[in-house]
Amino acid sequence: MAKQNQRGSVTRLLCTMVLSSTLLACGVFEPPQISDQDQTAPEVFAAIDRPAQQYQRQSTRAAQHDLFVWQALAIRAYLQQGEPDAAEALLSPLQQNANTPARQATAQLLKASWAESANRLELAEQSLGQLDTAALPETGLSLLLSTQGQLQEKQGQPLAAARQYIALHRRLSDAEADANRERIYHLLGEQNPSSLRAAQKKDDDEASRGWFELMAILNNPTLQPDPKQWQLESWAQLYPSHPGAIYLPPMPDSSRKALYQPGHIAVLLPLSGRLAEQSEAIRAGMMHAHPEQGARLSFIDTNERSMTAVYRQVQQAGADFIVGPLLKENVEALLALQPTLPVLALNEPAHKPALAHTYYFSLSPEADADEVAHHMWEQGHQRPLVFAPDHELGQRIANRFNQSWQQLSGMPATLAYFNDKDKVEQDVRQALTVTEIPDSNTEQGQPGGEPDWVDTTDAPVDSLFLVTNATETQITLPYFHLVQDSLSASRLPAYVISRSYVPQGTAVREFNGLQLADMPWMLEASPQLKEEITVSWPQANSSWLRLFAFGHDALTSLPQLSQLRATAGRLPALTGQLNISPDGTLHRGLQWAVYQDGRWLPTR
Repeated sequence: MAKQNQRGSVTRLLCTMVLSSTLLACGVFEPPQISDQDQTAPEVFAAIDRPAQQYQRQSTRAAQHDLFVWQALAIRAYLQQGEPDAAEALLSPLQQNANTPARQATAQLLKASWAESANRLELAEQSLGQLDTAALPETGLSLLLSTQGQLQEKQGQPLAAARQYIALHRRLSDAEADANRERIYHLLGEQNPSSLRAAQKKDDDEASRGWFELMAILNNPTLQPDPKQWQLESWAQLYPSHPGAIYLPPMPDSSRKALYQPGHIAVLLPLSGRLAEQSEAIRAGMMHAHPEQGARLSFIDTNERSMTAVYRQVQQAGADFIVGPLLKENVEALLALQPTLPVLALNEPAHKPALAHTYYFSLSPEADADEVAHHMWEQGHQRPLVFAPDHELGQRIANRFNQSWQQLSGMPATLAYFNDKDKVEQDVRQALTVTEIPDSNTEQGQPGGEPDWVDTTDAPVDSLFLVTNATETQITLPYFHLVQDSLSASRLPAYVISRSYVPQGTAVREFNGLQLADMPWMLEASPQLKEEITVSWPQANSSWLRLFAFGHDALTSLPQLSQLRATAGRLPALTGQLNISPDGTLHRGLQWAVYQDGRWLPTR
């Protein structure tokens, strides 16, 4: 895009005003010849479509109630013809006829417009300051915005002027809008990215945000071609109907399949506060993977900071890729800022905008529940029983499994909850002997109470999914065996997720035969790396190791994110076989293992 060509057209177009009479002033067309006979007075801010002299002659023969309108139209026409002296002569008679608040506001605006045209800038500013905008007719807002913009231009305030023209744009006809868009581009095109970003306000509307963000990208001389293209593609998706889109360079479709090779990655983590230890494990994983990635890493603490301040720091640092943040609410806050930088968020918000360069990665236990549902379905089970602790996390995981199961089988699973370890046997017996399932219209059980049952089927359960941690599994699983043995029933195949993991070599007799879905890193994958890490961090427990793998995979997978998304391919990683859905979510294909005498043995 050649700015010199653009500026040449700007020079020509800046002679135009933002109202339709601009074309008249520039001589684009000849005005129609209109008789001097009495005419019905138009609206005071109607389009100027005749010479000023005709409006003035009409005012000399107009009825008293129309006199103000014809005088105002004559002043506007003289100003747009570049004759401020002629316009000034009519200001005093106009003010004498301003006998309503709306007319007084109109007269004050025309005085300001004349002062600006005559380069009486202090008077123009004073007049605008005294203007009662609430009394101004809605149709006068275009002239108000235009006058304010032109005044601020002359006062050397290009960013403020651009804001006026941005607000004006939606009020213009097509021809006027073209000239106005060139004017905005010209004003913002001379600003550096730092100034444009500093000028952004929290309450900016979409049009203003789009202009300032677009020009900050286009005006950045240090931005390499690929990062610039990523940002412009994201901008185009965020602002699909923005008037500034005309200035986007051509963007080949194949770019989304290219490898990401950022030069500077900003990692957003709560490095202080209650999550500092977890963040340090993620950071350690990233630093271990860093030599393979090659980009510069900047770690930014998000603890007790607004995402607005954090994102501004990212921009000022010149980063071209964001990894993080970690907390769900921070991810939502960052996305609300509509970042154009590529983002690999380390959590999944409820709403995930499907942008070309935005991705979501997490160690979500709900996602693990999806994996269990698919595995149990593939194993031929028809009626799974889900047994979960009666708290918020337990219910979330159980409900997620139930949703996945219904999508697979068309039938809900049987859900049962426990909340008192002294009553586990009673809850287990009830879950196994009452062949009923929860109301499908009820998404979760009653917190803190007994399971809620509704008669719907006579079919017995044929498998068990325990939504339990290792301690809870060690307590509940023997009770299932006890009750099943007492009923002379076969023991149910039992499945768990990483919450029930116990380290290799830990002898838990009750776990024998238990099937676990977990990340390969915690089972048999990468033994040399695990040995290296445990030597460097001898105090690392299983939770720390999982977060290390999470950080490691976030960085090592980053270059291939766009390819994985475009091709639906899979990437072997420490946390699982990674693939990416169209909305940018990274899914982890977990590894299955069965517990036998202190060891987790792979099953597939």
